[in-house]
Amino acid sequence: MTKEELEQIYYLNRELKMWEDELSRIRAKSLVQSPVGGSSHGSAVSDRVAQRGERVVELENRIQAKRDEIQDLRTKAVEYITNDIPDSLTRMIVFYRCVSLFGWRRVAYEVGGDNTPDGVRMIYNRFMAKI
Repeated sequence: MTKEELEQIYYLNRELKMWEDELSRIRAKSLVQSPVGGSSHGSAVSDRVAQRGERVVELENRIQAKRDEIQDLRTKAVEYITNDIPDSLTRMIVFYRCVSLFGWRRVAYEVGGDNTPDGVRMIYNRFMAKI
């Protein structure tokens, strides 16, 4: 597994959030612009509603595919971390950073042992430079 693959989980999660936000925006827009009974807009309203419905389904499918992709990559990352990183401290740091997506301060806190955010970042960077 490469550094890019390990770090890809972060970006996939950001992309997932982007699509979820887009879905929320479209759903909120649908609620705000729902047709009122007795309106004389004709089929144009139903066309827009149908298009939004199709867009919602498309986004839901995209979101599920992205979740599946993230889960697959997380599984591969955990396998790699468990089997291919010999040092326990480095395993924890890489796991917390790449799989749990913690910031350096949180990684240092979780690892414990008077490790600082800069210290765990340096351990991580040294390890990543080797792979």
